[in-house]
Amino acid sequence: MWRFDRLDRAALGSILVLSSLTALVILRGDQIGVRVRQTTPAPAAVNVSTRSPIALAFTEPMSAPTVLERVRIEPPISGAWRWSGSAVFFQPSAALQPDTTYSVTLSAGAISLRGRPLLEAYTWHFRTRRPRLAFLAPASGRPNLFVLDLVEGTRQQLTDEPFGIYDYAISPDGSRVVYSADRAAQDAERDLYLLSLDEGRRELLVACDGQVCQSPSWSADGTRIAYERRTLVQGAIGRSPGPGRIWLADIATKQTAPLFADSQQIASLPRFAPVGEKLAFYDPNATAIVVVDLSTEQRVELPSVLGDSGAWSPDGTQLVYPDLRAYEADSYDQLLRADLSAGIITALTPLEAKRHTGPAWSPLGDLIAFGRQESPLSGGVLGPQLWLIASDGTNRRPLSNEPTISHGAFAWSPDGAWIAVQRYNLLEVNALPEVWVFKVDGSVQRRIAADAMLPAWLP
Repeated sequence: MWRFDRLDRAALGSILVLSSLTALVILRGDQIGVRVRQTTPAPAAVNVSTRSPIALAFTEPMSAPTVLERVRIEPPISGAWRWSGSAVFFQPSAALQPDTTYSVTLSAGAISLRGRPLLEAYTWHFRTRRPRLAFLAPASGRPNLFVLDLVEGTRQQLTDEPFGIYDYAISPDGSRVVYSADRAAQDAERDLYLLSLDEGRRELLVACDGQVCQSPSWSADGTRIAYERRTLVQGAIGRSPGPGRIWLADIATKQTAPLFADSQQIASLPRFAPVGEKLAFYDPNATAIVVVDLSTEQRVELPSVLGDSGAWSPDGTQLVYPDLRAYEADSYDQLLRADLSAGIITALTPLEAKRHTGPAWSPLGDLIAFGRQESPLSGGVLGPQLWLIASDGTNRRPLSNEPTISHGAFAWSPDGAWIAVQRYNLLEVNALPEVWVFKVDGSVQRRIAADAMLPAWLP
C-alpha cells in the first residue's frame, strides 16, 4: 500500500490547485474572449496628424481574415493593411482629411489563432488637426520658424534662433522638424537642429564645425536625415561654402556619416522618396540627377544640366525635373518625367519658348504644380506663374496671371486642396517675399504672411 508522507501530500495539493487554476483561466479566457489592447491613434485623440497610421493591437495573435472583414473606417478611406505580431496597421494611401472626426469599428466575431472570439464590437474615435502652414519670417531679417492655423488665423513662433534659420524639413508624420541654423551673423558654421513639435524640445542633431549643413530631407520612415555639407573656404573678403557633399544622420543615435565611401564625392540637394529607400541628388561631375536605392545600392543617372534634383511622385516610382533643351536657336527649361520602374524618360511639358521650373507633385499623384515663365523676348516684366498639369501631361492650366509677380516654392497641402506659394513683386524696389495660398480649383487666392518665405504644410 502506497503511503504519502507530508512532502508528497503538499506536492499533490499544489498540483491540484494549479490544475484548478489552469482550468479556471481557460474557462474564464473563453468567457472573456480576445480583446483590443491598444489603438493608434488613442481613443478620443485630437490634433492627430493627417499622416497618422491606424492600428489595433490585440491581447493575442489573430486570424487576419476574420479581422479585416469586420473592420470599418468612417469616413471611408483607401489604403493597405499589414500585420506585425498581434497588431494590425492600416496605412492610408493619401492623407486623412484635416479637422475631421474618424470612427473605427471592429465588429464582434473576429477569431484569435487560439480560437477565441472577440465577443463585443469595439469602436473608437479620433479627430485630425486643422490645416497648419509653416514658414520662415521675417525674410528681411533673421528668420525663424512660424506656424499658422488657417482656420483661426492664429500665428505661433516655434523657434528663436538668434542668427536665423536657413532652411528646414518637416517629418513625414508632422511631429518633428529638422532645420539648419547659423552660429553667427556672417561667415558662420551652420548646424542642424531637431525640434519636437509636441514637446517643444530643441536638440542639436549635427554640429558642423567649419562647415555649413543644410538642405535636410527626411527618410520615408522618419528615422534618418539626408543633408548637404559644405566646407567653408577662406576667400579675399571672408569665408564662403565650397562644393556640397551628401551625408546621412540617424535621428535616434545622432550618428552621422557620408553617403559614399569616398567622402569627397561632390553632390547636392538630397531628396528622399516619400516611400521606400530611394534617394535622389544632383551630381555635377556626372551632370546628372542620381537616384540611389539605399537598400539595394542600385544606381540610376538622369542626364540634366540645371542642378535640380527633381520632385518625387507620392509612390516613389517617378521623378519630375526641369532640364535645358534647345529650341528655335535658343534654350529653354522643359519638365521631364522619369519612370524609374520602367526606365523611361518622357517630356511632361511641351518644348516651347517658355521656362518650366520648380515642379511639385500633389500628394494625390494626379497633378503637378510648376512655374511657367514667358520668354523675355516677348517684352515686359514676366515673372513665373503658377500652373497645374495632370501627371500624364494633359490639361495644363494657370492658377495665377500676374506677370509682374514672381511665383515659386510651391507646397501642396496634405489633402491636395491648396498650394502654398512664395511671391514677390518684380517692379517693387527691395521687394519682400510673401506667402500666399491658392485653392486648386481656382476659387481662392489669399495672402497668409508678409515678409515671409519657404512655406510648408504640417500634416
